[in-house]
Amino acid sequence: MPSLASMSQDTMHSQNAALSGGRLKQPHLASDHGIATSGIQLPQALPSLLARGLTPQDMLRVNAARPTFVTLEPGQSLYYQGDDCNNIYLLLDGWAFRHQILEDGRRQILDFALPGVVFGLPGTGIMTHSLETLTGCTFSVFTRERLFDLMRDVPALGFRLLEIMAAAEARAFEHLTSVGRRTAKERVAHLLLELVTRASQTPAMPRDGSMTLPLMLPHIADALGLTSETVCRALSSMRKDKIATLRGQKLDILDLKRLAHAAGVDLMADFRHGTNGETLRLAS
Repeated sequence: MPSLASMSQDTMHSQNAALSGGRLKQPHLASDHGIATSGIQLPQALPSLLARGLTPQDMLRVNAARPTFVTLEPGQSLYYQGDDCNNIYLLLDGWAFRHQILEDGRRQILDFALPGVVFGLPGTGIMTHSLETLTGCTFSVFTRERLFDLMRDVPALGFRLLEIMAAAEARAFEHLTSVGRRTAKERVAHLLLELVTRASQTPAMPRDGSMTLPLMLPHIADALGLTSETVCRALSSMRKDKIATLRGQKLDILDLKRLAHAAGVDLMADFRHGTNGETLRLAS
C-alpha cells in the first residue's frame, strides 16, 4: 500500500497562496478545503508561549514580518509526510498531532501539538511526518528567511524557540522510553500526566484537575505502541483506583501524585517545569 504522502502528492500540489509579497505553494492549507485564508485578524502573530518576555517593540517587529494565517477544521492536514518544507508554522490555537504512516498503512503518532509548538524548523527540505488537526486550529505561517531574520532582530525570540525545541526533544526522549521500556499502564499514565501538565500552560486550562482531551482511544494507542483494548484496560484500572477518569473527551485527574506514581516518575523533578510554579487542584 502506498504511503499517505505518495497518495497525496499529485492531487494536493496544485494551488498557491500569497505570502509576504511572493508566491508560496501551500497545497494542504485552508484554500484546499474551502476555508478562507484572507482577512483573518489575530491579536498577535505568536502563540503566548513564544511571546512571553517580548517587549512591545519586539512585537512590532514580529508583526512587521507579515506572517499569514491559516485555519483548519478538525481532521484536516496542514502538510503531509514527504512534502517540501519551505515554511515554519506556529500553532496559535487548538490541538493537533504529528504522525508517520508506514507503507502498509500503520500509523505512529509522534507527538501531540498544543498551542506554542513550532513546525518546520528542521532544515532537511522534506517533511518527515504529517500534521493533522484534532480540533479547529489556527496557525501563523512565516517563510524560513523572514523568521530567521526576525530571530536576528529579536534575540529573545530566538531563545524562546530554543527553549521550545529543547522541551520537544525532552518529550521525544520520554516517548522513546515509554514505547521501549514502560508497561502499558505506565505509558498511559505518563501520557495523561504529560498532556495535563502541558495544557496547564494554556490560558483556557482550568485549575481544577479537569480538562477536555480531544483524543480517541486509537490516538492514545498509536502514540504508545499499544492496542485500543490495552489502553481501555489501563484507563479502567486507573478509574477503579480513583487516579483518573476519561469519559468521552473529559479527563478528570483525581489524584495527581498517584498518577505520577503510576507513570513511574517523580512529579516534582520531572514535571515541575510544566506548570509554571502553579499547583493543579484535583477534580472532586
